[in-house]
Amino acid sequence: MDRRPFFVVLGLLTACRSDTDHAPRSGALAHAIPGCGATLAAPAGYRVVGGEKLRLVDGNQVAVDATCLHKSESSPQSLAQFADWLIERATEADPSARLTRAPGTERALGRSVVAIDLASTKHPSQRGQLVVIDTATAFFTIEIQSRASRWDALAAERERLLASFRITDASVDRGPTRWWHPPIELDARTLADARASFKTSVKGGRPDHGFDGTPAPEPPAGTFTRVDVPGPQGRLAAYVTPDPKDGKRHAAVVWAHGGFGGIDNGFWDPAPRNNDQSARAFRDAGLVLAVGSWRAENDNPGDYELYYGEADDLLALAAHVRKLAYVDPERIYLAGHSSGGTLVLLAAEKSESFRAAFSIGGQPVIEDLRGYDRYGGVPFDGDNENERHLRSAAPFVRSIRRPTFYFEGAGASSPGAAQWMEDQAADAKVPFRSFIALQADHFTILAPLTELIAAKILADTGPTTNIAFTQQEIDALKVAE
Repeated sequence: MDRRPFFVVLGLLTACRSDTDHAPRSGALAHAIPGCGATLAAPAGYRVVGGEKLRLVDGNQVAVDATCLHKSESSPQSLAQFADWLIERATEADPSARLTRAPGTERALGRSVVAIDLASTKHPSQRGQLVVIDTATAFFTIEIQSRASRWDALAAERERLLASFRITDASVDRGPTRWWHPPIELDARTLADARASFKTSVKGGRPDHGFDGTPAPEPPAGTFTRVDVPGPQGRLAAYVTPDPKDGKRHAAVVWAHGGFGGIDNGFWDPAPRNNDQSARAFRDAGLVLAVGSWRAENDNPGDYELYYGEADDLLALAAHVRKLAYVDPERIYLAGHSSGGTLVLLAAEKSESFRAAFSIGGQPVIEDLRGYDRYGGVPFDGDNENERHLRSAAPFVRSIRRPTFYFEGAGASSPGAAQWMEDQAADAKVPFRSFIALQADHFTILAPLTELIAAKILADTGPTTNIAFTQQEIDALKVAE
């Protein structure tokens, strides 16, 4: 079986070398991936072929190659960057190679993954797939090849092979003490002052993808009240916990949703614990929860600006909630996940009108813009450094005046920038802390962490906030598989 078109892919992973501590071992059918602190199991019909990577072959001309690339400052850092790097380099090395991302493979094996389909115009009788797995310190690649005529028949066997992947060395997931981050330059201005002297230029209206103009649906009675909040560019649809009619003033969490496009039934429908983006932990704890949408989302008026005016929309929702008769105006908290976590960081740098803020998986530096292709690309000139700079929270960390906390799971590309923010904040005595949950990822962190935050808010009843976290508390979070 001629497999040369596929060798070029694994040949690019030159950073992986054999390590006697992780040499292939006999016994069970779980085989060590040399130098990588992980194993892959295979049926008894497979035999091991020696080399710098684990190579398994069987009598039916199926071959499996597994190896890793340890992350360094000079290597790609995010899963998307690494996948793009592989595709680009492999195509340069062999113009006959055809590498394309397989859809619907963003999460598997309980981890963030990308699958790349492999083909060759020179060898159309062969077919393969390269699965890239992200961990804190390394990218793992598992390449499976067979004759194209047998590819579909081997689907179940491929699934079993991939499902057998295991991390055996805890340090692979725990990662280094210090995480890589892109170059960041501290800006002496406040974010508010910097934006006051700059006018963003955006395409206007809704983007081509991800925004369909659908009104926010009505929530079930007793869960939320759907309200229209006055925003800088017009009304903004929001969901707010209804008045409990108990005569008390309650703490309120103003939640910024992940992604872009709007709010929907995901905030009351059941959600899996390993990816619960509903923020239900706050409602379950008896707190008032307000969930906002931003300009151009749902059927809201305005222009999609991607981390610019949306931060002002978040603050407009907080101002609306503060005026509610059943809300304690001194106990307003900002919180959000992913894109919403980014908005929380920016809002915390623009305003002091909240008690504490919690960014879960936000992006401190807006640098790699390819992730926004799902929304039709970015609405501004991505080559304009000022446009990116004024959407990045990290350079303006010293603008923060209220306690602000950053959380993320392992394998993400942002922890290093958050650590940089914490270093700068400590030097300037700014109340910003960052924490990495090494046992979690960008999604599994949500359920246990929001429960912990809710408990902290319930106990935060003094004249000033007493909320604090320890790394031990974050390490103790129980995440769902």
